[in-house]
Amino acid sequence: MASESVVSDLTAAANAIEALSTDEDRFRALFDAFRATDADSYLRLLDEAKVSDRAELVCGWLCSKDCVLRCLELCGPPRDEVVPDVRELADLIVKVTQDEELVERLAGSVFEPDAEAWQALVAELQAERLCHLLCHWVCTVHCRLRCDRLDTRATLSVRHLVDELTAAGGAIRDLLANEGAFAEATKAALAGDCELMRGVLTRAKLDTRCQWVCELFCTWRCIRVCIELCRQFPLENADTSLSEAYAFSQAAARLVKDPEALTALVDAVEQADAAKFAEIVTKLELQRFCIQLCHWVCSWHCRLLCRCVCHPVRAPFFTQVGHFNITSDIRSSTGLTNKGLAFAGLYYGGGPGFAFQGLLELRGYCPADSPIDGTAMKYRFLLAGSNTPVTAGRVGQVDVGSRMVTWPKQDGSGTTIAGTDSIPQSLVIAGAPQVDATPPNVGDPWTGPGIHTITPDGDGWVVVDPGASVFTTLMGLESTVDAPGGAPLPGSDAGHAVLNPRSGQDLGIVFEATRVSNPTASPPDYTNSLTKIHVNNWGEVNELSIQQFANPVTLGCTPIDSALDVDYTADHELMADWDLSITSFSPSAPGSVASGTVARGQFGTVSEVTTGWKPCSYLVSMSTRAALTTGLIDNQGTSSQITFCVGVHAGG
Repeated sequence: MASESVVSDLTAAANAIEALSTDEDRFRALFDAFRATDADSYLRLLDEAKVSDRAELVCGWLCSKDCVLRCLELCGPPRDEVVPDVRELADLIVKVTQDEELVERLAGSVFEPDAEAWQALVAELQAERLCHLLCHWVCTVHCRLRCDRLDTRATLSVRHLVDELTAAGGAIRDLLANEGAFAEATKAALAGDCELMRGVLTRAKLDTRCQWVCELFCTWRCIRVCIELCRQFPLENADTSLSEAYAFSQAAARLVKDPEALTALVDAVEQADAAKFAEIVTKLELQRFCIQLCHWVCSWHCRLLCRCVCHPVRAPFFTQVGHFNITSDIRSSTGLTNKGLAFAGLYYGGGPGFAFQGLLELRGYCPADSPIDGTAMKYRFLLAGSNTPVTAGRVGQVDVGSRMVTWPKQDGSGTTIAGTDSIPQSLVIAGAPQVDATPPNVGDPWTGPGIHTITPDGDGWVVVDPGASVFTTLMGLESTVDAPGGAPLPGSDAGHAVLNPRSGQDLGIVFEATRVSNPTASPPDYTNSLTKIHVNNWGEVNELSIQQFANPVTLGCTPIDSALDVDYTADHELMADWDLSITSFSPSAPGSVASGTVARGQFGTVSEVTTGWKPCSYLVSMSTRAALTTGLIDNQGTSSQITFCVGVHAGG
């Protein structure tokens, strides 16, 4: 029976394609955006058609269609001959990817595409029999990278096709070196057996590179199956135009209305049943789309197989500023938080509408070993635009975990004795180095290893300590360096508008992670960014005075009699709330006399008639609180107070 997940996904994909193909201009614009890797246009068009929730399925359909069109353009219609063994394809891939010039020509001629350059390369390699296999392999790898780039959640953002093909060739080379494992993997691919394939690759220590191995076998299996299933519907002339792509989109959409036929098609492809497949294709009058239809079904089946085979490998990623996720908790248009969160220290939830201040703890994930080849990893942060590395004075100290170190033993009295133990040592990242503790000598009072300080190098790179395995707190960014602040110095007295209103700055933060062995000039293996974070390190303007005390100053000790005039100025770009109040043990005190919750606050004078107030001491106070957070701790605001007294009134 056909896989239910394949049928379900293809049905959802066909529904999405139906919505996208109601307008040929929109369909062409989508295909153009896909080929140009224009994520903004691509996602906008999906959103307009209300199918953005099926972006992955749409990209899978477009990938399959694009690969069929490209390879027909480069290789012509498939020949009526037996498809070569997968080992021949693997040998050819290893040969090409070990030669820098050849792999660049291979990638370029498919990417463009350039039929003349491609045919010249194939002839040079004497690989005419493998033309479709090699083309579809390159296109499969390229399409995965393209869908990653079109997906805004992607972590592999700028990895070059040449680099990816070279890395894939290395994994295939290592599998070829293990003849038994290669034979078992071939058997598993033909059977579509996830557990068998996973076991083979794990035993061959290729489980962290299984995506590349799986793509090899999937390419070979789909071309092998689809040439066999469509042999009785030969293509005389290959139409590679967008009109043909649009016609196929409408044909695929029709399958939604016949779920039994779609289920039967999937079953025929999975079983490689040529007679059954031909019967269904003929019944649906889809003979001209035979290769395209078969490849779409087979390629999606293979994608799900590879997803099953390949255990998820968590890639390095910048995810949070403090507790705030850079994608879901910070508004991209303003750089402010878009919600409140319930964490200790976020006294006001840190949002919505809060800017960031002070030391920002940048969190995420970076393992000590590369998901690509297991070698050492390093990472860094840059300021977007200027590409200034976060290093030296821009780095604030943060705890990043611990590592195990070998250290002298101690006895019960705290004296160092012979021998060593493995004990944890705390790790911090800071802008300046600190000398590690010296192990105590035998007989000396025992002291622990203390803290090991890691400092980014001049380019901002931090090598993940292998003893820690992984860092999840990645860096402390001292935001005051690039968004200075401090006391606001309003330039005016209480009761007047601020002459120098202060505002924060927008920053962008770029994360890069790569293998230590990669040359400095190479694109990083992984990168993502927070495009906008609004930082404001200015304090609130909180100015308060009593007019009756202004002249002379000695009147500060003179009781208020009949009138009280309080001048105040409360100002901040992101004023969350402010309050002016008069309190006392006396019930005469009015309490809050002015308040507000709008940005930039307010200024003015509050006048009170005090002839009816009871003689007592009073306190006029103003509290101001700006909507600011470090991501871990919210700003709690400032306050100012002036005491005064109301004396016995004249005639009282």
